[in-house]
Amino acid sequence: MSFRLRIFLLVLVVAVTAIGATAYLTISLTYREAARVDAARDRHEAAIVDTIRAFGIRNGQWIGIDGVVSELSASTGLHIRVETPDRLVVVADSDVLDKRKVGPVQLLSRQVEPAPDLDRLITAAADQVSMAAALAAGPQDPLLRKIRGARAPVATPAMPGLPDDLFGPIPRGEPDAQALYQLAQYRAALTTTRCMADRGAVSPALALTTPPYLDAGQLAAEPSCATSATGEVLGDRAWLAQRWRDLSRCRLAAAAFDECLANEFAQAALEVSAVPVEVYFGAPESPGIGELSRPAGYAVAGVIVVAALGTAWIARRVSRPVRLLTGASLQLAAGRLDVRVPHGNVADELAALSASFNSMAEALQRSEERQRRLIADVAHELRTPLSNLRGYLEGLADGVIEPSPELFASLHEETLLQRRILDDLQVLALAEAGDLDYAPAPADLAELTEAAATAHRAVAANAGVELVVDAPEPVVVHADPDRTRQVIGNLLSNAIRYTDAGGRVEMRVRRDAQGALLTVRDTGVGMSPAEVARVFDRFWRADPARQRATGGSGLGLTIAHRIVADQGGTLSVESTPGLGTTFTVRLPSF
Repeated sequence: MSFRLRIFLLVLVVAVTAIGATAYLTISLTYREAARVDAARDRHEAAIVDTIRAFGIRNGQWIGIDGVVSELSASTGLHIRVETPDRLVVVADSDVLDKRKVGPVQLLSRQVEPAPDLDRLITAAADQVSMAAALAAGPQDPLLRKIRGARAPVATPAMPGLPDDLFGPIPRGEPDAQALYQLAQYRAALTTTRCMADRGAVSPALALTTPPYLDAGQLAAEPSCATSATGEVLGDRAWLAQRWRDLSRCRLAAAAFDECLANEFAQAALEVSAVPVEVYFGAPESPGIGELSRPAGYAVAGVIVVAALGTAWIARRVSRPVRLLTGASLQLAAGRLDVRVPHGNVADELAALSASFNSMAEALQRSEERQRRLIADVAHELRTPLSNLRGYLEGLADGVIEPSPELFASLHEETLLQRRILDDLQVLALAEAGDLDYAPAPADLAELTEAAATAHRAVAANAGVELVVDAPEPVVVHADPDRTRQVIGNLLSNAIRYTDAGGRVEMRVRRDAQGALLTVRDTGVGMSPAEVARVFDRFWRADPARQRATGGSGLGLTIAHRIVADQGGTLSVESTPGLGTTFTVRLPSF
C-alpha cells in the first residue's frame, strides 16, 4: 500500500468518524434531549423541589433522600442530582441509584432550603387556636359538631411557653415573638423524633410540616422524648436569647420587616434542620440510533462526502512533495549535488521540508567544491617549488649547473617554504576538525600585542614601514596565549607584507561593552569588496605576485580566523582600495 493511499485512508477514517459522530450528537441528540429535559422540567420542577424540601423539613437531614429521588426520577423521566451548593458533595443522583451511566445535567439549578415557611406556620397556629376555641364553646351548628367529633389538633406537649424575660416590653402576639415560638417548637419536634429514633420506636421524621409537627401516634409512642426535648429547648436560654436578638432586629427594617423576619427565621431553622442543597436536572439516558432523524442523516452523509473530498486533496498535497523529495534524495546519493526540489512560496511543513533539503544539498555542493579547490590549491602550491627543486637537482646531476653555496641556500629556502606550507595545512586541518589543542588562561592582550610588535620591528624596519602600538592599559582576556600570539603575528606580518615603504601599521588594544578589542590597521594597497569576501579563503592572496618574494603560504588568515572563532571571538576585516586595510579581533574579556 502506497504512502499516498495510507494517508488518504487514515485521514478519511478519522474525518468520517469524528465529523459523523459530532454531527450525530449535536444535530440529533443535543437539541432533542435539551428540549425534552426542558419540557419535563417545566412540568415537574415545582413538585420535585417541594417534595425534596418537605423531606428535608420533616427529617432535619438528608439521610434517606435516595429513595425519594429515585421515585421522583422514575415518575418524571428526569435525571435528578442533589448536591451541596459548593458541588463538593453529591447527596443523591438518580442515575447512580438506578445503576445507570451518569449523564450530564443542566447548569441551571434550583436551591432548596429545608426550613418551614414562617407565614404558613403562623397561619396554621392561628387556625388551630381558632378551631380549638370553637370546639370548646360547644356550638350547635352541625358542621361544628362534625368537627368536634374529629381528632382535634395536638400541640407539642411540655411546651408551656417561652420565658417572659426574653421579650421585655414586646407583647407575645407580635410576629417576631410568634416566630421565636415557632422556631423553638420546630427544634423541639426534631429533637423529639431523633430521640425516638435512637430508642427504635419510629422513623426519624416529622409527621407534619406545620405545627404541631408530631401526630398523636408519635406522641403516644415515647412521651418522655417529647418532654425531654421541650425541656432541652426551653433550657437553652443562650440559643433562645440569640435567636430573639436576630429576629427582633428586623423591627429596624421598617417596610422590609416581613421579608427580614422570614429570612432570619429560615437561617435559624437551617441551623437545626438539614443543610441547603441544589437540585439539578438532566436526561436519564440517551436515545438509540433509531431516533436519528432523516435531516440529521442527510447532514451526516453530506459531511462524509465533504470529508472524503477534503482528505483526497490533503493526500495529494502530501504525497506529491514526498515523491519529489524521495527522487531528489536518490539523485543526491548518486552524486548529483546540483539537484533541487521545487517548493514555491507556500508556508507549510512540507514546503519547509523541501527548503531544508535544498539547503542541505547546497551545503554538500559547497563542501564538495571547497574540497576540490583545496586539492587544486595544494597541488598548485607544491607543483612550482617541487619543479624548481627537480630542475636544479637534475642540472646538478648532469653537471649543467655548478654547485655553489648560494645555490644550496636557495634550495634550502625552498624546502623550508614547502615545510611551512605543510605545517600550516596540518594546523588548519586540526582546527577545522576541532582537534586543535587550546590551553585557555587569563592573558593580557596588550602585553601579547607588545610582544608581537617587538618580534616584527626588525622586519618592519627592513621594509621601511612604521610600526606603532597603542595599548595604554592591560586588557585581560580568557584565551590561549600561544594561539592568540599566533593570530596577532599572522595579522601583523600580513599588514607589513602588503604595506609599501613609507607606510604605517598601527595596532590598538581597547576594552568595550562586548569584550576586548584588537585592531591592526595598515596604509597598504587595500582590497576591493570582492577581495574582502575571499580574504579568509585557503591559499587566496590579494596580490599573488608578492608570495614568492615574501614567502607567504596563503593560509595565515584562514588559520587566524579559525583560532579566534574557536575561542569564542570574531575576526572581521574592512578595506578600501589604495587606502589600507583594518583587521578587528574581538575576544571575550576575563
